[in-house]
Amino acid sequence: MTGEPGRRPARRRDQARYAPREPSPPKLATDAAKPATRPAKPVRARRGFLGWRRANRRITVENRSPFVWLGEAIKALARWLWALLKVAAALAALGGAVYAGRIGVAHVVASPRFALRELRVGATTHLDRDQLVALAGVAPGDRLLALDTDAVAARLARHPWIAAARVRRELPSTLVIEVTERRAVAVAVMGGLYLIDEGGHAFKQATLEEADGLVVFTGVSRSAYAGLPEAGEAVFREAIGLLATYRHPDSLALARQSRSHVSRPALSEIHVDPRNGFSLFLLDGGGEIRLGLGEMSQKLARLDEVLNELGPKGIAALRVVHLDGAASDRVPLRLAPPVVADDPIGSPPPEVKKSTGPRNTGISGRRDLSPVARP
Repeated sequence: MTGEPGRRPARRRDQARYAPREPSPPKLATDAAKPATRPAKPVRARRGFLGWRRANRRITVENRSPFVWLGEAIKALARWLWALLKVAAALAALGGAVYAGRIGVAHVVASPRFALRELRVGATTHLDRDQLVALAGVAPGDRLLALDTDAVAARLARHPWIAAARVRRELPSTLVIEVTERRAVAVAVMGGLYLIDEGGHAFKQATLEEADGLVVFTGVSRSAYAGLPEAGEAVFREAIGLLATYRHPDSLALARQSRSHVSRPALSEIHVDPRNGFSLFLLDGGGEIRLGLGEMSQKLARLDEVLNELGPKGIAALRVVHLDGAASDRVPLRLAPPVVADDPIGSPPPEVKKSTGPRNTGISGRRDLSPVARP
């Protein structure tokens, strides 16, 4: 571009930019492999006053406005108060619900619809309805839902004749009381008369009316029973088992009794001796049957044979039968001597007066336990 004729062309300011570049010399292979490095600058230690090194730290100084600080504090306080307000509202709602529930429950409990109007009591042998109601401590008109059935059952169970008690509600207005009575199977002489239940537990001091018709257990003192009640109850349970075996023989014993037409006579006492074992005393005649320890079924079977040989009249004259020794074909026994007709009535023969054998004196259990000579 030459421009107008007669004028010089304008000089371009970027002439050096568009100037042709000189070709660079070719790079060798060795030079291309070497990385380009720059010379490291020498590190000079920064020294402060008197040669001490100054710490390399950055200090930022911010000059905040008090209004900004106050605004941020107010926002934080507002957030904290809002969280506290929500917690307080939740607690207030929970407390209100609990209070409303208690008010509702109290209203339902105090409602006349749920007042006690009917008291249903099971039949008992030794306690009547009025006694059970008095022991329960409830009365018509009481709040049925407020009654503690466990406490009522505990009050009933304190009576010696009651082994267990169960109390339950039947809405809207009925209370049901069910009791399980103890059954006295024997009476024990331990410084007094005590009723024994099926578990061998002495549960009540007996009266003469309550002890009438029961077999007497002797040989366990009151001090021994109080010191070791478990051992005493175990002895009584064994005596109860022996009494049940005597009263309810097995099938073989029943077959023998049917052939002999002689049944086992009624008992009045079972004596327990730590060394000599068990002894049975007959109700009619007071005869003693010494069984000892162990093999009771076999010994009672031999007793059936003895009773069969004696007959009804021989049983009345029976005094001692020894079944506590070794098993053999012979059974030592002793009979009462025959009464002479010329003797006055009620005067025992001299042989009976001199006898040292044990005698059953009835419910007191006192008798002579001196050994008897076997024939």
